[in-house]
Amino acid sequence: MGKFSTYRYLELIDDSSAPHINVRSRAIKNPRRLKKVFIFLIILAIFVTYFLGLFAGQSQWLDGLAKTLGYESVYHHAVIIDAGSSGSRVLSYKFRVPFTVFGRANLDLVDEYFEQSKPGLSSYADDPEKGAETIVQLIKKAEFLTPPEKRRNTMLIVRATAGLRLLPADKAHQLITHVYAAISKLGYDVGPDSVKIMDGSDEGIFIWYTVNLLHNLMGGDTMAALDLGGGSTQITYQLSEGDYPLYPANDQYVVAAGNNITLYTHSYLNLGLLAARYGVFRMEAEDNNTSEFVSICVDPIVQKESWTYGNKQYSISGAKRENSMKRMTVYKACHALVKRYVLATLDWEPPHAPRGTRAAMSYFYEVAADAGIIDVMTGGVVTVSAYRSSAVRACSAANVEQPWACIDLVYIVSLLQDAYKIGDNEPISLFKKINGHEVSWSLGLAYTSVMNKLAAAEP
Repeated sequence: MGKFSTYRYLELIDDSSAPHINVRSRAIKNPRRLKKVFIFLIILAIFVTYFLGLFAGQSQWLDGLAKTLGYESVYHHAVIIDAGSSGSRVLSYKFRVPFTVFGRANLDLVDEYFEQSKPGLSSYADDPEKGAETIVQLIKKAEFLTPPEKRRNTMLIVRATAGLRLLPADKAHQLITHVYAAISKLGYDVGPDSVKIMDGSDEGIFIWYTVNLLHNLMGGDTMAALDLGGGSTQITYQLSEGDYPLYPANDQYVVAAGNNITLYTHSYLNLGLLAARYGVFRMEAEDNNTSEFVSICVDPIVQKESWTYGNKQYSISGAKRENSMKRMTVYKACHALVKRYVLATLDWEPPHAPRGTRAAMSYFYEVAADAGIIDVMTGGVVTVSAYRSSAVRACSAANVEQPWACIDLVYIVSLLQDAYKIGDNEPISLFKKINGHEVSWSLGLAYTSVMNKLAAAEP
């Protein structure tokens, strides 16, 4: 059996203490007569849904009836800052508490606001005050979604990801300290843990939670979530009971998703897209600490291309190629190099590919969109084979506008195939938005944080 996590945000289901909506605290328009009709109709609805075998779907039906009869929704807000390695993002959320009679309290996502800025917070390692100001400016852009009278009770949470995890501890601490001091003056609910570096496992579970929440899959067959950032990558999926012995106990988390289920999640530092690109260049240069790289994964037409990574500037050139080199030859040479880096950097290989439906986001999406594999606005379904075909073309194309297309596509092929063991023609759904909402771990964090706050407030 998977271990029970001390995971802070996702509470396990316990029927004896599960939170319920306190109907008595909700104001209903029109007093006694309407109240009697309301109660009668609710009781009637329960009997009808029970006898028609529709009891499992009673929540939405009753909520709609309650709204028709004048149930006044209660709204909660949360503001999340995703301080990533390649940029910072603010996601402000407005949730509604629907009417319910049975089961746990729930939340409907009503509205959100998204804004981003570049570079990432880690780029201000030597100027933490300026870095903190970039976070404040993002929060101010999103403040219109939270009414002034609600801000004191609205959680404001900043989570830094792989960019800060890769910094020296003292520099990361300075950034965290300055950001905390700056946002504490904005009038939101800022607690002692409001600003911190996020664990990779948290990042993976929250993006899994977001994907399945937006697809209304909580309590059913859930989707695996593959997230590719700049500094790290996460893979998260539901385990069957027979899988428990095959996975490290430290990577198993029991979470609430309709029922208690066990997730496997693992975060790979230095296997984010940008970190891997840098790692491959260094491996090719035999780790000689140079600032000038020459790579077989870059077309020879690219010479001394400037590239900044980890606050340092590098010069990248494509390696010379024989005129007789065929497309597949270039691809194979690049793939051999990239695969060597991937396998050397992996600290754990899952025993098999994630079962069931798979969802991927972030750089999986961006690279596919740039390569024309999917529509940039709507996303789509891809395969490892599709990424490979694009990689073969990119590795022999003299494209100065996309100098990293070859290495990035080859890297994604290697990550999916060599690390995650996903077969050539197994479908992967790519998402940037689902039902109009940004696919980000921020939603999972906001949702579960508000849910826990509601649970703590229950008498």
